[in-house]
Amino acid sequence: MAYFDAQNRRLINSVGASYAVETKFTDSLRAVETWYFAPKKVREVASFSNIRRRIRDGETVVYYDNGSVKRRESYQDGARQGEGLAYYSNGKIRRRDRYENQKRVLQECFDESGGAMNCDTLDRRACPNQVPFTQQTTNVRYPAKALKLGIEGVVKVKFVVNRTGQLVDVWVVESPSPLLDVEAIAAVRRIKQWRVGLIDCDPMDTFYTLPLTFKIN
Repeated sequence: MAYFDAQNRRLINSVGASYAVETKFTDSLRAVETWYFAPKKVREVASFSNIRRRIRDGETVVYYDNGSVKRRESYQDGARQGEGLAYYSNGKIRRRDRYENQKRVLQECFDESGGAMNCDTLDRRACPNQVPFTQQTTNVRYPAKALKLGIEGVVKVKFVVNRTGQLVDVWVVESPSPLLDVEAIAAVRRIKQWRVGLIDCDPMDTFYTLPLTFKIN
């Protein structure tokens, strides 16, 4: 069990902890992760096929403070698959959707009394924990060897920002040369602030793909 304070700093024990995370590995990459909020209330249970890259696979269940289910979703290799259900704290269904082949094929939304409502209206409701975000920039330094050899092009970097806004993994998905890869990854790591994704006002892992252009003038 790992304990953290309100500033997401890891603690040596539960004293002063705002939340805790328990990770149970089934092999070197697969794991089930459980998030607890004081006083040790389960907030989320999620299965991962690659926990380092935050790739969900299997069921994710999110709970309200009162212990009732807030959201239940199924994933396959990081993408939503099958039926998903979201609920109000009173237990009434809030949203029902279904995904097939990584596409949403059904979406129904309801108000707190059970009546049908427009899903766009539901999505526009403000989240109390949403904070303004300032666009971030980074400097890209041309690798000397690549510059000498005249290598240029676009490197596409994929990375994961976890629910606390921390960069947890970065990797190259497309590149004209390995000589550019190290600097592309370093450029992403130099950015200190990231936008945290929200689902039903809950912070979630967010995946980004960023193209970085190396061009010799």
